[in-house]
Amino acid sequence: MTTIHDDRPHPIPPFAQLRWKENYFFILMDQRNSVFGVAHLNNEPLFNRSRFTLNLSAQGRPFRYANEVALPERFSGAAELSDGRLTLRFLRPHRHFQLAFAGEDLQATIEFEARLPTFDFVACKSAAPELPSFQEVMTLGLNLPYNHQQQSLTTSGRIDFSAAGSDSAWSLTIEGLGYRDHSWCMRSDNISRRHVWSGLNFPGRTFGIKAIETTHRPGLWAKEGYVSDADGARVLRRIDITHDGDRNGWPQTTQFAVEDMTGRVFTINADIAGRFADVPLHSEKPGSAGPGYQILETFCPLTLVETGERGIGLVEIGRHPSVTDPH
Repeated sequence: MTTIHDDRPHPIPPFAQLRWKENYFFILMDQRNSVFGVAHLNNEPLFNRSRFTLNLSAQGRPFRYANEVALPERFSGAAELSDGRLTLRFLRPHRHFQLAFAGEDLQATIEFEARLPTFDFVACKSAAPELPSFQEVMTLGLNLPYNHQQQSLTTSGRIDFSAAGSDSAWSLTIEGLGYRDHSWCMRSDNISRRHVWSGLNFPGRTFGIKAIETTHRPGLWAKEGYVSDADGARVLRRIDITHDGDRNGWPQTTQFAVEDMTGRVFTINADIAGRFADVPLHSEKPGSAGPGYQILETFCPLTLVETGERGIGLVEIGRHPSVTDPH
């Protein structure tokens, strides 16, 4: 059967805009020195581009760096990725990474070393089959590749600041916690409606929890997560995320109520209003036409309700411009 529109240009289906990318996130959280930051390396072969960004809040002072270069010719298996200023070095797989920046106003070398083993979110699909997976939702049910890993890290190093044309200079020795995200997958980020992405560090354990709702399946949330401690890493089979309060359209608190595959329950309260710092993150190139997907990167204090433990984490909250409800 044919229709009159068959002879005319057809609507472009959502899967036509899918694209493969490889992302690296390195998160720095030094509460003692009040230094918090996000380094993002986004590599997209379809567009022959690599984007390098570094966003820091150092004792309340912001530092922003963003650059775009051609995808390196020798990308596969490279020992480091660099745009000439921001460099990520893979020193020991799953054990030791180095992030360095060389600029006019900032010189930095930060070591990221394993605090707990790397967790591969592929385990969630079989250990928590009742929860819609990110692969199912983000690749529109096409069973395309979707790989994502996360690891809790310790951080150490040095940051030297100097303002161009000024005699003022100051330095900080870094010692804190962090984590890394690494994904290589088909990601239709352009269909994201709302999401929460987190790395939550406590003295004795860490949590990685993420959830996303898309514009093509509103109301259906993909959810994946894990807890890792002295008993090993376990998939979370129940994940409930709630936001309370309203601060300029963003929540004041976020609560994660989860249950691991052994039946142990954890409740984590994140004090968004009492945050240590915010840094920006752009899902697309800054300055792109039209309102962009909004992302709030919040470094905030945490409380594990069941034990009273205090922790620190990054709670990333994102939403499409059409979404006005902070909850």
